[in-house]
Amino acid sequence: MNALVCVLPHACAGVCSHQEVARLVEHLQLLWEGYCTDGEGNSNGCEWLPVEQIGNMMCQELGYEDEPEFEDAMKGSFSDFLDKLPYVVKQEKNGRPYFQIKPELPRSQWRATKMTLKINSTADLWRTCYKSPHATVEIPELEFEFSADGKRHTDSIYNHIGSAVYNLGAHYVQQANSGLSDDHKDKIMDTVIALNAFLDVPVPWTWVVHDPSGMSEFKPMDAHVEVEYLEPAAAAAAAAAELAAAGDAAAAEPAAAEPTAAAAAEPAAAGEAAAAEEQQEGQQQQPPEAAP
Repeated sequence: MNALVCVLPHACAGVCSHQEVARLVEHLQLLWEGYCTDGEGNSNGCEWLPVEQIGNMMCQELGYEDEPEFEDAMKGSFSDFLDKLPYVVKQEKNGRPYFQIKPELPRSQWRATKMTLKINSTADLWRTCYKSPHATVEIPELEFEFSADGKRHTDSIYNHIGSAVYNLGAHYVQQANSGLSDDHKDKIMDTVIALNAFLDVPVPWTWVVHDPSGMSEFKPMDAHVEVEYLEPAAAAAAAAAELAAAGDAAAAEPAAAEPTAAAAAEPAAAGEAAAAEEQQEGQQQQPPEAAP
């Protein structure tokens, strides 16, 4: 337990900031959905919201005393805060800044992606990582994974880890008097200590995002982020499917033509049979030739 007491204060600053960022992001999403969707996630025709007015609304609705307190929570202006969110797009219209939140891609447009960032110094920990609802994050050096939980998570890598340290530590405390084996508890504690140590970057380590949807992003998304596409783009897959379908249709055409030819032959055969019958009947009805 003493080790946990030493570890948690180091992570608390990060997790408190993480919780505040999560609250801001969640409220921003609610405002966007309230103004720009029909309640079921579909656009209602509103494509852009004014930065200044939405910032003022968030300041008031989230209970901040004034704008300086609001900006202190965001570590900058509301406009700067939006710039840190990879799925937010900003644009100036008539000299005023507006923003929009990019919608989730439909499954038909998903492109499985693996993104790798090497953490070489503490400065790398302040890069923003947007983890989509479908993504997992792996730290292979620790054999540790952040699972996919169906929610968007946007924060610095430092705060992602700080939150994991805090949550695992809280879980350890809750399970202190439970039936969990000492070995299991020790593994939890070892993971907490190792994650906390990685916040100081004693040696380079790796942050790997696995996303079947391809929607996760870093900000900045620069050459330090290694991106690997694990399957072809949806458009290429769709084009290949169309070509395959066209080939199947072409192959089926001769087979379809044969029954048509056979069907056309049936009336002709029937006509010939009818003509033969008429000729035979005519021969039977002719009067016998007169005897000389």
